[in-house]
Amino acid sequence: ATWQYLAALAAHRQVAPCRPQPVGWCSWYCHGPKVNEALMMESLRKLSESKKSGELPLELFQLDDGWQSAWGDWLTPNSNRFPKGLKPLADAVKRAGMTPGIWLAPAALVAHSALATDHPDWLLRDVRGQPLKCGFTAPGLWMQALDMTNPDVLKHIHKVIHTIVHDWGFGY
Repeated sequence: ATWQYLAALAAHRQVAPCRPQPVGWCSWYCHGPKVNEALMMESLRKLSESKKSGELPLELFQLDDGWQSAWGDWLTPNSNRFPKGLKPLADAVKRAGMTPGIWLAPAALVAHSALATDHPDWLLRDVRGQPLKCGFTAPGLWMQALDMTNPDVLKHIHKVIHTIVHDWGFGY
């Protein structure tokens, strides 16, 4: 009954059907957070060969966690791992006939990030005024969260997404 209700609601609201999920590769399952430009370019080369041969019907090449300088500093790739930034990787993925994808958590950050240092007023806080811990992730990091009710936070997240999609070229 739930699916029927949701289908009727979608029809009433004229919601377009979801696009099918792309067949893709994600760096996390091979490399975890230890990604870098050379490793990603080599992975892309090998996967591109498999795509061209018909062995793997890949449509997506996704860079996962480890590319950023810190959780929260989504506009600053790790310069030791990606000295040229991320646009060259996205461009290479497109040339290989795939959609470049990237993982990020735009509302999450760590206490030592530049964003947390520069904008402590953007952090989600408990009733005592202390930053809330919103999760624990590999490799042993406690996450904090941005306060999504703050208009400046929303502007920042919009800028992050816009930059990654339109300036760097990641479409997924």
